Amino acid sequence: MVYRFLSNLLHPFTLLVLVLVVVLVVLWRKRALSRGALFALAIPTAALYLFCTPMVAYLMLGTLEWPYPPIYERPDEAAAIVVLGSGVAPPDAVRRKAVLDASGNARCLKAAELYFSGPPCKIVVTGGRVELYKEGPVMAEVMRDLLVRLGVAKEDVIVEAESRSTHENAVLAAKLLRERGIDSVVVVSDATHLARGVRCFERQGFSAVAAGCQYRATELRLTIFSFLPSLGAAAANQAVFHEYLGLLWYRLHGRI
Repeated sequence: MVYRFLSNLLHPFTLLVLVLVVVLVVLWRKRALSRGALFALAIPTAALYLFCTPMVAYLMLGTLEWPYPPIYERPDEAAAIVVLGSGVAPPDAVRRKAVLDASGNARCLKAAELYFSGPPCKIVVTGGRVELYKEGPVMAEVMRDLLVRLGVAKEDVIVEAESRSTHENAVLAAKLLRERGIDSVVVVSDATHLARGVRCFERQGFSAVAAGCQYRATELRLTIFSFLPSLGAAAANQAVFHEYLGLLWYRLHGRI
């Protein structure tokens, strides 16, 4: 327990935030600055501290994840599975093959789980080349290869390899599915991404069921670490803010 506390406390990011808080307290006690200047420093410092704590990150993640609890079987009404694009690292001098990021792997594993939970169905993998300067296979192709290695029949995998955003994932996948007479899907993505992904498909006129992976707001156990700032909590809140900004942007542009 002591080792864990010290290792967390002495993490560079945590230490930097705590030093900033200590400096502010010293300045406040010594009245080294005007009251207005102290408040101007205190407010963003307090906000930084709060939004870097696991407790706040848990609550923020929950606002996106809790409306879409995990599912483990494909609903009867869903005629196909759609895997939303994530990220892929292209081959280079050291890495000879393209590699999906953690989200991409998790999404494919969830899609395979749902595929094998009932009769075979179509799986649409989505995602093109987001950074045009990169070479190698695109995201959807790498996802297809992983699904086939997991046992999914190759003929059941439909590749949508042109999209570069969640909105385009939905638009282009919807076109491929309509050609096959399908208008109800399971949308597979990270739990924090489901709100935007599901609404994009509903905007295309589809009946969409959410199937999340990589849930993080699953259980709250309050300890001293819940209130100690951490880089992981800061990254989690950054992902939450990214999603809410995306939802706002998509709503303003009529995409959801």
